Amino acid sequence: MVQRSVWRGAFDALRRTGSGSGVEPMVDTQERYIVPALRRGLAILRMFDRARRVVTVPEMSRELGIPRGTAFRLAVTLEAEGFLQRAANSNAFQLGVGVLGLGFDYLGSLDVVEIARPILEALRDETDASVHLAIGDGWDVVYLLSLSSRHRISGNLAVGTRMQAHENSIGHALLFDCSAQELFGLARAAGVTLDGDEAERLHKTIAAEAARGFVFFRGLYVPGIASVATPVRDRAGRIVAGINVSDYETLPAFQDAEGALAEAVGRSARRISQGLGASGLA
Repeated sequence: MVQRSVWRGAFDALRRTGSGSGVEPMVDTQERYIVPALRRGLAILRMFDRARRVVTVPEMSRELGIPRGTAFRLAVTLEAEGFLQRAANSNAFQLGVGVLGLGFDYLGSLDVVEIARPILEALRDETDASVHLAIGDGWDVVYLLSLSSRHRISGNLAVGTRMQAHENSIGHALLFDCSAQELFGLARAAGVTLDGDEAERLHKTIAAEAARGFVFFRGLYVPGIASVATPVRDRAGRIVAGINVSDYETLPAFQDAEGALAEAVGRSARRISQGLGASGLA
């Protein structure tokens, strides 16, 4: 929001430049080159902020002063390009991870990555195991940071790697706050086949994990690999990311996975959350 205000201020200054000086304002000179449809699409993206995470087509139509059909086509186009996605159990829209992809090379300077990196480096060194940071994109888990142990050749997940939430420890952690209905809706929207019973069982599993504060997988989807994960929250208490320690289950750190290791992962997640403005975390 601060960055947006800075750019808007600079843009307004440019519009005023030359007033009374004989220099024609740049925006007026370029107005004939403006593409209205692109401007409307960008205006839709600007409707979203921290306090407004979901926007309906009627809202787009009303606030932009365009027909509903036009608003719908713009939204569907943005959805097709990954900049918007359908909100769970709704025809409304929310921002998609494609917005992040616009500046994917800039990920290293995003707040969550910048804050998390030194904390996760310390966690990696403490546990002598690989650590990861990821966010959710619908039913997918998208990796933003992956740090392998310094002392051993081990598999590493590249930034941008996607996995499905129900088969991933961070994915479970990202779903801690979801109801059974929301889980079913997210899965269905992603084309994942989960019947009502399966969604209910998954919800019960995740609810139990949320109650104890962490997820523990041991050889569940990849033989010989264990993982402990927990969510990261922002200042509003929302889950915005997840971290895990994931490596060979024979490593010393995993001999007390649900004790000392889970505590270490939890401490790291709380430090990252506090860096994002969260408070009241024990």
